[in-house]
Amino acid sequence: MPRSAPVTCGPPRRGLAIPGLFLVLLPRLVTRVTWPFARNRVAYLFVAGVGIVLYLGTWSFVTNATSRGETAPLPYVPLLNPLDLAQAFVLLILFSYWRFLRAVRSTGYPRIDPRVPMPALAALAFIWLNAVLLRTLHQWFSVPFELEQLMASTLVQTSLSIFWAILALVIMLVATRKRYRLVWIVGAVLLAVVIAKLFLIDLSRTGSVERIVSFVGVGLLMLVVGYFSPLPPASETQQ
Repeated sequence: MPRSAPVTCGPPRRGLAIPGLFLVLLPRLVTRVTWPFARNRVAYLFVAGVGIVLYLGTWSFVTNATSRGETAPLPYVPLLNPLDLAQAFVLLILFSYWRFLRAVRSTGYPRIDPRVPMPALAALAFIWLNAVLLRTLHQWFSVPFELEQLMASTLVQTSLSIFWAILALVIMLVATRKRYRLVWIVGAVLLAVVIAKLFLIDLSRTGSVERIVSFVGVGLLMLVVGYFSPLPPASETQQ
């Protein structure tokens, strides 16, 4: 099957540079430059700044959903390509900006629910990592980068199952060490989703090496989870 025409991500990255740089500099501007930034601190931080945050978050989601990761004439290397480096840059500056907002919060500032930003960042990171996997399968194994073909691919389904199981394992191990009970539960939910996917999707396919690898791999990871990452006690949950 002939591959579709390359879809580049150059223009979106050019539209990313200026907003991203402004958000990086904004904390310094509102603390070191009296006019107009310090005098209009709330407007810049919570109107202009949050607006740019929403723009960058939308950019991250849309490019992950639509970009095939074309890097011609260079070969495609997961994570070490312009699109993924830009994605990492966006997530890093969004995280840094949220930490700054938490440090300068006061009763006079507009209220931002502290329970929203970190889960939203985690969701963007999860979407990005899945997009990296799908783009790699597209570039290296010629899986068509269309939703229907991706979901119909046994290779894709097996890769997603193993990747989600590994991610759940990492989340639960870190949560156990740091005693984050809620984070551990998030990892357990992801692992439950993997198990449900194995029976509802992977098992419905005809026998294949990929399916066997998926079941064995997830099973071994579940054994590791049970041994190394027990549920942290509720009394030691950290916020």
